[in-house]
Amino acid sequence: MTRNCNFQCSYCYFPHTNGKITDPVSTDTLLDFLNNKNARWLVGMTGGEPFIYPDFVSLCEQVTQNHYIGVDTNLSLSTQIADFAKRISPSRVNDIYASLHIEEREKRNAVPQFIENYHTLADAGFTIKVNYVLHPLMEDRYAADVEFFKKNGVPITPRPFKGIYNSLKYPQNYSANIKSIFASHPGAGTKMVFNFRGVDCKSGHSFIRMEPDGTILRCPGDRTVLGNIHNDVSLNAGATPCAVDRCPCQGINYVDLNPAEGWFIEGMRSFLTGSEKNAANAFRQTLVYDSEHSSALNNIGIFAHSNGDYAHAKRLFEHANSIHPHIPLYKQNLAIIEDLISEQRLSPDHPEISEIVRPSATTAEHFVATGQAIPLSEEK
Repeated sequence: MTRNCNFQCSYCYFPHTNGKITDPVSTDTLLDFLNNKNARWLVGMTGGEPFIYPDFVSLCEQVTQNHYIGVDTNLSLSTQIADFAKRISPSRVNDIYASLHIEEREKRNAVPQFIENYHTLADAGFTIKVNYVLHPLMEDRYAADVEFFKKNGVPITPRPFKGIYNSLKYPQNYSANIKSIFASHPGAGTKMVFNFRGVDCKSGHSFIRMEPDGTILRCPGDRTVLGNIHNDVSLNAGATPCAVDRCPCQGINYVDLNPAEGWFIEGMRSFLTGSEKNAANAFRQTLVYDSEHSSALNNIGIFAHSNGDYAHAKRLFEHANSIHPHIPLYKQNLAIIEDLISEQRLSPDHPEISEIVRPSATTAEHFVATGQAIPLSEEK
């Protein structure tokens, strides 16, 4: 809908602009696009903050005559939310994804407002999912926040932080405490970042991304332009291979996985939710179907490292590196574990888990093109 937002969350990857929205896409243009594709759409309204979009409730009202919607919102604009609750049928809204952003809300003394707006929508029959981004800085206060909102009738769902903090990648480097929190919310595993390069995906066909100016992209991760709703849009005929390394959104619902890859995804989800035993078993099942799945080998090596079995970890990292020597991560992990063994001390670095779902789809040329280092043996 817009990049503009009335909040300024420190972990947000969008600019913190709360200016007036200019040149919004007209409702007629959007409806022409949706209705002419001979399909019934689930239209996800996101941002920024969609409720600051001009005539947002009227737009939702017209879209839901033939389609369904979902809304991602910080639930801060009380007047618009009350209007939405009165005018929009809950039967046409898949869900309302309400982001708590507790620090921003406290700055504005707006916690009571959030609770009131939640109940305005819940009492009207809408399905609301209140998510709490579990940034590492929020670990110490999360339990108290959950208890407070529970007492006020608002259930909280933790959402993984996806980014870099203190030079560490998240959610891969969450503490055991945070992983135990996610253990009660296994669905959070679908919110991990995955690398689906080379895997067939229906994005661009039955799942697309529309930018604020009407440009249609294949998906949030793959910014291949498929047209603009002001002119012409040509969707893909069906599933096509993913061409990017980072799937930040809903790709897990649209990819066509083989059995090995399905088990690998299960392992990653278990890893996030703190079940190392289940994750290791899932990665071993991956190897039953694909003995050369180097990401699974690498990830089992991560568990060996965390359990202090450095010799076994080294063998697994060596094996992964021998299968796909052009993937920099394996060489990096191998160097870390070799340092641990030779120096007999704790390294300040930790080996990293691999998110690559289909490692056989990667090439040395790809890593050069994306500016990532590759082993000298692979340079030409």
